[in-house]
Amino acid sequence: MTRQGDAPARAPLSRQQVLQAALEYVDQHGLQALSMHKLGASLRVKAMSLYKHVAGKDDILDGIVGLLWEEVPDSPPGGDWQEAVRQLATALRDLVHRHPSAAPLLMSRQELRERPLRVVHGILALMRESGVPEQCAVPMLRTVIPYGIGFALAELSLPEPPPPGPDREIALIRQVSGMLSPGAPDELVRTALLVCGECDMTSQFRIGIDLMIHGLDAYLGSVPA
Repeated sequence: MTRQGDAPARAPLSRQQVLQAALEYVDQHGLQALSMHKLGASLRVKAMSLYKHVAGKDDILDGIVGLLWEEVPDSPPGGDWQEAVRQLATALRDLVHRHPSAAPLLMSRQELRERPLRVVHGILALMRESGVPEQCAVPMLRTVIPYGIGFALAELSLPEPPPPGPDREIALIRQVSGMLSPGAPDELVRTALLVCGECDMTSQFRIGIDLMIHGLDAYLGSVPA
């Protein structure tokens, strides 16, 4: 009970609240802007108070990675390893787009966490049950996980395409040409337009996953029973 005019007692912070606030801060201001002082200010506490819940900035960064992985489902759909692989890659791509500033931590932080292992464990179990040998399933997941994250990070680094309109095609040609070195030969200009021109990135992403899945299917079909 407080006397009249006194501010109500502040509820104590928890580690989860500190980490969630750190992720929100990075989402809003960028990874480089994060510091213990700024995070404390966003929570209206002194930076030293944060050390009751986290060991330091590195601990916070590892905690942010944990929060990101919590957004990835750890229960694959039953009976269909191909769909499970597609859903994992798509979930990782969507995660990066939701948290573009924090997403590079997924690749740079090396702590082996329980949540991603549970995600991988569930899909590996499904692949084994479907008859995919472990020596094939493991390389598949080693490829799919960085594909989902890396594809999205590459998307975020691309320049904004020209807006829709009658001159969009011309504007796109000018944009790609402006990225080439002066005097690039015509055949490389044409190749640049093919590779870096108009592209539905979602369709391209799905094609990449299907190529991996069909490649493994073809390989399994060639292995003697």
